[in-house]
Amino acid sequence: MRGALWRCPVARTAAQCSPSTRRSRDVARVGKSARGPPRAVQRGPERVGSRAAGMAATSDEVAARDFSSEPARVVRVWTRADTDGRLLDGGAPWEASLEATPEIRLVAGSSARAESRDDADASAFDPVAFFDAARAARLGRVLYTAATLASTQSMLQTNMVPCGSKTDNRQQTQQTHALPRGSRFPTGTVVVADRQVSGRGRGGNAWTSPDGCLMFSFLATHADGRTLPFLQYVATMAAVDAIQECADEVLAEAAAAHDERVGFRRGSGKSVDVRVKWPNDLYSGGLKIGGVLCTSTYTEGAFDVVVGVGINLDNDAPTTCVNAIIGAAWDAILAESRSAENKRVSPRDVSRERLAAGFMNRFEALCGLLNHAGGFEPLEPAYLRQWLHTDQKVVLEEGGGAKTEVTVRGLTKTGYLLATDAAGARFELHPDGNSFDFFQGLVKKKLP
Repeated sequence: MRGALWRCPVARTAAQCSPSTRRSRDVARVGKSARGPPRAVQRGPERVGSRAAGMAATSDEVAARDFSSEPARVVRVWTRADTDGRLLDGGAPWEASLEATPEIRLVAGSSARAESRDDADASAFDPVAFFDAARAARLGRVLYTAATLASTQSMLQTNMVPCGSKTDNRQQTQQTHALPRGSRFPTGTVVVADRQVSGRGRGGNAWTSPDGCLMFSFLATHADGRTLPFLQYVATMAAVDAIQECADEVLAEAAAAHDERVGFRRGSGKSVDVRVKWPNDLYSGGLKIGGVLCTSTYTEGAFDVVVGVGINLDNDAPTTCVNAIIGAAWDAILAESRSAENKRVSPRDVSRERLAAGFMNRFEALCGLLNHAGGFEPLEPAYLRQWLHTDQKVVLEEGGGAKTEVTVRGLTKTGYLLATDAAGARFELHPDGNSFDFFQGLVKKKLP
């Protein structure tokens, strides 16, 4: 059964930080990847209508580009050595026809890697470093990299429905059937761009893309519509876990290399101050450092979910970033151990490849728990430890100027905010869909 584009009331308004990424300073690795280098999918017999990587575009494609508002973009496709990565029709992923984004030309990554350092179209994202750190069984095994894209999420989302499909903005439903799964992208595909010129945010807002950010989107499959709204919470949890894991790694290395005994304990989950602002933003010290955006298409009995992630990794403006937060945590460790005056080492910067792979590892693991339990209950305690809102007071403005103060207690079974008033009455709080800040314009629904 094929169906329509579906967005839950919370997920459809989720905000994404939408940055593009500066060339990481830590993308190069010495030696061979433990999992082997990325390889090209072996191409089968030549098929009618297919185009080998690197061949010139057809006249029809050139004409399509001439009418596109976007300049031509080269996107390289990489697969892990132990991954087949074929599409539904048996073709290699770079042979797919992306009709909705005619400005994009897919090429096999392996054929371009040698000259990529001098190629202006090549991304600085290192596929070997990414695959070496990726442990997920299904996610992140096929990687698309680009120096510049309009939007990583749009590249995936718009090509998952037939070209020319239109969306009803009021109903958030797709007017035509979705394409069969695997027609354009293998499940688990990750798309990374160094720069993004038309980033997507909440309610269709455009977001700028400062250099130094990690920006990627990926394609996952989810079977249970009842737990679909919780995927954005899983994504923010995965982001926090990945940042904490990377911080643990580099802080432990720095502590071991320091000339004095520095006390640092890994695995606390609190190495750096990174929290979740409901429903889908990442904050540190009161400043936003990232966010996620989830959209989904229903086809063949399951949901194809596109998750977009933006994290300030190496840009300390306009707010702050992960590497700056880790540096501040290291300074605090040295000050507490009275070693600041003898500071001789600093934590190495976390790379885009390591953080993206860490995210994919955690997202797949957390989704496994969600699917096994059939609900968010086993994950909710960990989520509430990561978020900013336990016991937060919220004033609701109602008709006639009346105001009611409630206290946030957690989440309801449907994924909205659970709150109580002074008399102990329970309420479910919904965003009104209009306010940029979710905590402005909340609408309450009384619960039994």
